[in-house]
Amino acid sequence: MLKKVTLVFFLALASSYAGAQEKWFNQKINDKVDVNFPIEAKKLNETSYGIRNNDGVVFLITTVDLLKVTGMTAKEFNEEVVKQKWAEEFMGGLAPTMPNYTFSAPKIVTFKSNPAYQTSGRDDKNKNTIYMNLVFIDGIVYNMSSIVPDGKETKTTDKFLKELYIRL
Repeated sequence: MLKKVTLVFFLALASSYAGAQEKWFNQKINDKVDVNFPIEAKKLNETSYGIRNNDGVVFLITTVDLLKVTGMTAKEFNEEVVKQKWAEEFMGGLAPTMPNYTFSAPKIVTFKSNPAYQTSGRDDKNKNTIYMNLVFIDGIVYNMSSIVPDGKETKTTDKFLKELYIRL
């Protein structure tokens, strides 16, 4: 019995130590949102931060104020954003900006109490896949994306897509 307890303790300690070794870099996006990146991100433009790691995996966040773009009120937006038809139209507008990708239908989920879409796209020409978590907060979409070349691990991408922190 003592051996089992010792083994469980050792495994718990080892897993917490391994998790503590991963130093992620916090990037403030605006007054409400921070995102953690696996390595220090660079500001790409007024609405985007991103990096490419040593494996060629890209990590990006881009924000768009959809209330300004659509002319909708916050109430109207919040009612529409949770509808599958609106999600598909939204992705239909996004897809042409990334013509090499074929996207899956967006899955509507809740991310930290906010509506979100999860989707992925395949680029056969360049042999990579993009994974997207689009989180909607107060009419702003936070598009967290990771582009993973074929043959590369997605563990860091899976973690990155959950590394959005919202301040109330």
